[in-house]
Amino acid sequence: MIYQIANYVQASRYGNGGVFGIGSQQQIIESRSLWEALVIIAACWKSPKSENLVRLETLKKYPSLQAEDIENSIKIIKENNFLIKPDIFKLDDRYSRNKLYYNQLGGDPLEVQARIESKAVTIIGCGGIGNHVAYMLATCGIKKITLVDDDHIEISNLTRQVLFTENDINLPKTEVLKRELEYRNHSVEIDIVESNIKSIADLDKLEKTDLYIISADSPSQLIDWVNISCVKKKQPYINIGYINDISVIGPFYIPDRTSCFHCQQIVPDLISETITEEPLQKELKSLEHEFKTSTFSAVNGVSASYAVGDIIRYLGEFGDVLSMNKRIGIYSNSIKIQEQSIDINLKCRVCQL
Repeated sequence: MIYQIANYVQASRYGNGGVFGIGSQQQIIESRSLWEALVIIAACWKSPKSENLVRLETLKKYPSLQAEDIENSIKIIKENNFLIKPDIFKLDDRYSRNKLYYNQLGGDPLEVQARIESKAVTIIGCGGIGNHVAYMLATCGIKKITLVDDDHIEISNLTRQVLFTENDINLPKTEVLKRELEYRNHSVEIDIVESNIKSIADLDKLEKTDLYIISADSPSQLIDWVNISCVKKKQPYINIGYINDISVIGPFYIPDRTSCFHCQQIVPDLISETITEEPLQKELKSLEHEFKTSTFSAVNGVSASYAVGDIIRYLGEFGDVLSMNKRIGIYSNSIKIQEQSIDINLKCRVCQL
């Protein structure tokens, strides 16, 4: 096979040896001779060559290199996704940087991009998180996005719903979001469903797509309804949100593969009209009546960014989906990530019926 060193590979001296590569595949090489062999082989591999030709050309130009260092260098390069197929990276290619990212994470860039361009998603909720997610997916080249919402833009939305402007106040969120996405990538098909989800039946009416993306925060029962509807029609979904200052991702439900939201109780019971045995029902409901989650653009952006990583890995069929069987919380006031495991429950009343 013919490969060349990927464009994202760098090297620099460090300590007695040096650093090779950057990002999560970065290698700190203690041996000076091994690091120098890595640099020499990488420089030789800047043009497309077979592995054997790299060995021959390296030994011809640098006969003093140790065979062990050459073999270890080739092994490090191959095992850490430092190679790429020729002609993958082209400056005039819209998705060139994305393809480098897919390659770095171990995917075949052309195959991953082709899969993404064949997929359709449904975004339920076009507010702060929906804006971020829709923008990122559209610019990745996804085939079709269906936007579900019936809200109109308010001035208070502009602090975090980044694709809306003052001129858009009072306009439907779905229409404005469609306009902005088409400005950024006209090849993406955008559908609009102006609907306020009020029941499981409303969700059942939505067409199946490759993924539902849940980015709405009301009504409070929405995630329960989504889970029941999606399990019933074998529809994959990911939940994205925030709990005041905590960005929340997951669970990512994949039919016949993962747990569902109801497999384990990870959220408190909500007070409802049917709960009559709660002695503080009146007080709890009074607190709930005027409740508004605190929100901030950066918190929304973190949720969306982490989730889109999982979405792209799922749709592109490469790497690991990190929010399967769990809900992940990322705290904005500290460097802290918390995970709530959602193990498959063989007695689950929703997904095991």
